[in-house]
Amino acid sequence: MHSLPSPRLASAVLALVLPLCVHGQAPPARPASAVADALSACERAARQSLASRGAPASEVKFSGTPSEQGGLSGGQQLVLQGAGNWRDDLGQRSFNYSCNVDLRTPEAVGLVLRDTTPARAPAKPARPAQEPDLTHVSPAACEASAAAALKKRWPRVAGLSFDAATRSLSQESASKAELHGQGRAVPEPGAPTVLFSFDCEIDPRNGRVLATRISG
Repeated sequence: MHSLPSPRLASAVLALVLPLCVHGQAPPARPASAVADALSACERAARQSLASRGAPASEVKFSGTPSEQGGLSGGQQLVLQGAGNWRDDLGQRSFNYSCNVDLRTPEAVGLVLRDTTPARAPAKPARPAQEPDLTHVSPAACEASAAAALKKRWPRVAGLSFDAATRSLSQESASKAELHGQGRAVPEPGAPTVLFSFDCEIDPRNGRVLATRISG
């Protein structure tokens, strides 16, 4: 026949069991407001860091819900990791961040921000200017064409001369070049001498004059 434990022994056993039960409970969850405040502090710190890189605050966007990496300093700090993007003159840029927040404040006490924008393709080098092909280009043919154009404008033109020092040749393609130059002429007897310019369009493949424009 078993005897019942004495009241004093039962009280001692209960005193040992109760602390073990209490210590085995999970710590209370952080209130949602604390996590929201931590998130606001991290995004504010990220915006400030990006502003130093030239990102307008209005262009910074955060994507998704940041992950919570656990607390530090006895649960007084929270680590959040997230991502976002912003736009600059060259296009869309992306980043991610890791942020430590002091839950007692709450303020961000540490921020690591990484630019994750894919490397842009290098810009194509500018096409070098085409070297003029002088094989078939004849300044004399252009000046003769300019003289004919002047005689149509001023039928009694006289004293016509061209200044070789003002000649310049440019070539846009294999089939088009332009010779620019200046000259002097007397529109009609007794009139003062005038200065004129001409632009002569040439086919550099054969030297044929395609068009001539006179100004002045």
